[in-house]
Amino acid sequence: MKSFITSLAILAMLATTMPVSAATVSAEPGQLIKGSLSTVYYYGTDGKRYVFPTEKTYKSWYGEDFSTVVTIPDSELMTIPLGGNVTYRPGVKLIKITTDPKTYAISQGGTLRWIETEEVAIALYGSDWNTKIDDLPDPFFVNYRIGSSIAEKGDYNPNGERSTTLYIWQDKSMTAPASMQ
Repeated sequence: MKSFITSLAILAMLATTMPVSAATVSAEPGQLIKGSLSTVYYYGTDGKRYVFPTEKTYKSWYGEDFSTVVTIPDSELMTIPLGGNVTYRPGVKLIKITTDPKTYAISQGGTLRWIETEEVAIALYGSDWNTKIDDLPDPFFVNYRIGSSIAEKGDYNPNGERSTTLYIWQDKSMTAPASMQ
């Protein structure tokens, strides 16, 4: 009996020193989250989750870095309502809709701005501007709105767009997460 109690005591001590499973972590607004599947969401300060509809959309915000994605239980994920899709980060890439010949720059809030000429595209993004275009599948066009076109270099500043929209909460016009206030 003594050895049984001693064994239980040792097991209890070991259990308290073991790391906590990532699945027990509760999500907090401002985090990147996922459940048991591969879909990654941004958890907004409005209490909703926003889907990255394509890997390229995710990479426009975070590059190849998936290290900050927190896995939560599916049961917790299901309690967070969907809020919509994340759009491309402004100023990072150009996009083209697969059935539309126009090339668009992106402004805050998912605003697409048609670049009227190749000369303007070169002035804004360099001579390799055409390598910075992602094709956006037609079904995701509804996540964006059309803004004013870009007729000359002074109509748009990619660096300014990137620097004023560092976070998804800014792009979605939400309040900053508590961790950033």
